Amino acid sequence: MLKNLKLVRDFFPFVLLKFHIKYNFFGLLYWALLFSILFGLLGSNFGVPYLFYSPDYLGEVGLWSFALLGFSVGGFCMAFNVYSYIKLGPRFPFLVVVSTPFFRFCINNFLLPLSYIIVYLVKMSQFQLNEELASSSDVLIYNVSFFIGFSLFIFLSILYFFPLRTNKDADDSITESNPVSTITSKGIGQKWYNYFREKRTRPIYYIGRSFKLYKSRSVAHLDKGVVEGVFSKTRINAFIFEVLTITAFISLSFFRNYSLFEVPAAMSILMLLTILSMVIGALNSWFHRWTYPLIFFIVILMSFLSSRVDLFRYTSFALGLDYSKESIINYSPENIRKNHKLAPTDSTSEKNIIKILEHWKRSTGEEKPKLIIVNTSGGGLRSALWTFTVLSNADEMLNSKLSKHLQMITGASGGMIGAAYFREINLRKKLKTLRGDNLFFKSRLSKDLLNRLSFSASTSDLFMRFKELTYNGKKYTQERGSEFEAELHQNLQNYLEHPLGYYEKYEQSSSIPLMIFSPTIVNDGRRMLISAQNLSFMIGNNLNTSFENIDFQSFFKKNNPNEIRFSSVLRASATFPMIMPMMAMPTTPEIQLMDAGIRDNYGGKVSVDYLFALNDWILKNTSGIIILEIRDTKRIMSNEKYKEVSLMDKLFLPFGNLLTNFTRTQDLDQEQLIKLCKSSFDFPVDKITFNLREDYNERISLSWHLTKREKQKIEAAFSSLENQIALKKLDKLTKSE
Repeated sequence: MLKNLKLVRDFFPFVLLKFHIKYNFFGLLYWALLFSILFGLLGSNFGVPYLFYSPDYLGEVGLWSFALLGFSVGGFCMAFNVYSYIKLGPRFPFLVVVSTPFFRFCINNFLLPLSYIIVYLVKMSQFQLNEELASSSDVLIYNVSFFIGFSLFIFLSILYFFPLRTNKDADDSITESNPVSTITSKGIGQKWYNYFREKRTRPIYYIGRSFKLYKSRSVAHLDKGVVEGVFSKTRINAFIFEVLTITAFISLSFFRNYSLFEVPAAMSILMLLTILSMVIGALNSWFHRWTYPLIFFIVILMSFLSSRVDLFRYTSFALGLDYSKESIINYSPENIRKNHKLAPTDSTSEKNIIKILEHWKRSTGEEKPKLIIVNTSGGGLRSALWTFTVLSNADEMLNSKLSKHLQMITGASGGMIGAAYFREINLRKKLKTLRGDNLFFKSRLSKDLLNRLSFSASTSDLFMRFKELTYNGKKYTQERGSEFEAELHQNLQNYLEHPLGYYEKYEQSSSIPLMIFSPTIVNDGRRMLISAQNLSFMIGNNLNTSFENIDFQSFFKKNNPNEIRFSSVLRASATFPMIMPMMAMPTTPEIQLMDAGIRDNYGGKVSVDYLFALNDWILKNTSGIIILEIRDTKRIMSNEKYKEVSLMDKLFLPFGNLLTNFTRTQDLDQEQLIKLCKSSFDFPVDKITFNLREDYNERISLSWHLTKREKQKIEAAFSSLENQIALKKLDKLTKSE
């Protein structure tokens, strides 16, 4: 038994693992992060594991995507080895008398990388077979491709490090001793637990040449300076390797406008972890225990400079808006109050919307038609595809009655992207410039939006933004927000490549429904109401309120508001935290716009404000309102369960509740608003809901990337019993009286 215990205790891979736990905690955090992703413990609701199991490259999941992912895993493993060698290598002086010490260290540092690769390949293969319905031969190709990509990076690294042999000043004639055939055991009579308590210096058994087991040799005869010199030389070469790798990865950002470099999102995540690991490793090479205080100081310094020096200012712009110094607007309570005070005196806004409503009424051909308002929820690409699926399928099945009665659309995030695409397609039908059918448009809309976004974030956004783009003669910083817009336009064949003002005349003639976006102003929690029309009529005339809504058109009238790129408006409403940057507006102090879902994920508050403002006209000219709610998640799902509250839950639940239940809280608030509407208005208000996710166990990731199976689930959801009942109700309510 002691023989086995000795092997466990003195086997170099196990010793290294123990030292990682003891001295390299931050290095282990990276692996904990990656393993958590694989097992669905981290990011499963957002589809992060799927990015690894089904990497997308150039619109396909195949040989190249897995090869690239394998290459990035190889890069991360080498970064881990370099960092570990710098941090732990000097603790094992026997490496000095081993040929190619760094290579031997990497071979013995295999436990975590090998475990990760095995788990990944097993989980990926299961996912491809069960979820992506891939054939066994395809899965085999994916595994081989991953291994080839991984091996390629390891091979390139070995080419760099292989010349680093034992320092000739040490003992060039020393070679590895004979392989160990048996492991001797001393102290047979001692208790087994005392064996682990020994503090004496003892040999270590490591994997050496030809992958045989060798016993470490003593270095007591070597001068301490010689030993330190060997590790210093290796540290310098490792530092150069880290700098070269970091430079190579970041240099890829120069080519991010080329589709060839839109690598899988999972590769971008691994590249980011690799860069961070190597940056810390490079700093640790020279600053040792001062590394983390130095990093903390750098972060504080960059935060300080970001608000004072343009070079460090991480700003995401609304393309098309004027950000010149002359047009900067003072954002203050006094100016907000002034804007609200002037709103009631601006009769053009109300006259304009009444004119739009009159055109809409005439276009229906009915004396008192039903007026449909669409409320669509946020939820990334799943909501975009679901919203488009509901609107296009329902409109087709109801012989265009939906689009005929549809007057206004509001909501958040991905749902508004899908609704905007539906609206644009209907406009092109009327202009006779449309090519394709709904199936084709769904395939375009469901294409990946995450690769380019992730690549930009990992290669340039977190370090230095040095590229610019020009839009309508104005220059802006190129960052992941603008990359998201570029990818969206590429996927949708530039269908939405217009300024906001392009839609003004079509909305005024009621050729298309009005769209109202309501991104959240992070600075004070207010909502910015953005539309091609002036919405001053909606912001109210009660100066005793807190001025919740700010009309974009009137507040930024000096900044050419209708020239803002429409995709920038879509992005402002879809800036999910950490994924996309907040959008800065031309004000002082600079206000930031964030996801509309923070305040109004379903558009209910905007709809109620709209109805109250137009109450009189709606009563006289319509037979009632239909609020068509398109949700990515049902209010109360089947099989939903609540767990017991643990001790840790009691500590963190009050804070986590703010995030996990914020949409449910909005549901409860908006149910009260609808009740208020029904009791306040003298016209009927009907609410029809289409739900995507009805069962708690039926998960579709909240992400800008969808798998094949998820796309199939979204299409199939429209045919569910509850959604078909909703469709029949919509058909019944829109029948001409």
